[in-house]
Amino acid sequence: MPISPWRPLSPDGGDFYLVFERRVRYVAEDPEHTWRRVWMAAVIACPVCEADTGLRLAYKTGEDMFVEAACPVGHTWVESRVDLSHWMAYCRYRTGWSEPEPDWLWLIEAGFGEEPPPPIDYAEELGAAAKELAKLGRREAKKRVRKAKKQIGKRVRNEAMRPVAAFLRTAWTIQSGGIEPVAPARRRPTEPKAPKTPPVSAYRRAYGAPAPKKGPQCPVCEDTGRITAPGISVPCTECGGPAAVLADAEARAERARQGKNTATSR
Repeated sequence: MPISPWRPLSPDGGDFYLVFERRVRYVAEDPEHTWRRVWMAAVIACPVCEADTGLRLAYKTGEDMFVEAACPVGHTWVESRVDLSHWMAYCRYRTGWSEPEPDWLWLIEAGFGEEPPPPIDYAEELGAAAKELAKLGRREAKKRVRKAKKQIGKRVRNEAMRPVAAFLRTAWTIQSGGIEPVAPARRRPTEPKAPKTPPVSAYRRAYGAPAPKKGPQCPVCEDTGRITAPGISVPCTECGGPAAVLADAEARAERARQGKNTATSR
């Protein structure tokens, strides 16, 4: 009578199947108490290998007469000590989606079913975690120290062996009768420069063209100082005329003779 490990738990469908990781217990009446009912819990174990963990218990409504059990090794047997009503009530309690019967809650209090997990000692867990973190920190510190020592030792060995390497290289070059080649210096490739555009004066000199003449400073009277027209001759109000230009030139020449800076005096 093998029990399939893929058997579903469906109390509403008449299939009561559970797998237990820890020890599972059943309850029976204590024969020593005759005046009142007292339940005592006992652990279920395999009768062949005495395994009490990893057991599978199953019961199918309409097909089985008793609860069937199987151990992890593969031994199967009929567990007649487990009451069918107790087993079905406990399975309904374990489903989660089926409502357990309130009248059967005393069965859980009596100790029927899987044993509860051992209590967690948080102080011990925190102490173990702190020790592991301390070990990890020490390992990381030692790793950094070893890495630094290795780098320093490598640098010291390279500096110590540099003269020896140079001597051996020179001796080998002399023995082979050649000259140690000197690696050419690497130069960055120069980018081609864009051709410069010559100025307009270069084109003018190349073609023999005369330079353009400068026009008058006053476009109204053309530096004559007067505006003339047929029957009209009036002084120009836009500029001082040639007299003003000559006076300004004389003033600049006088300042230059005296050694004064023209820009500063302005």
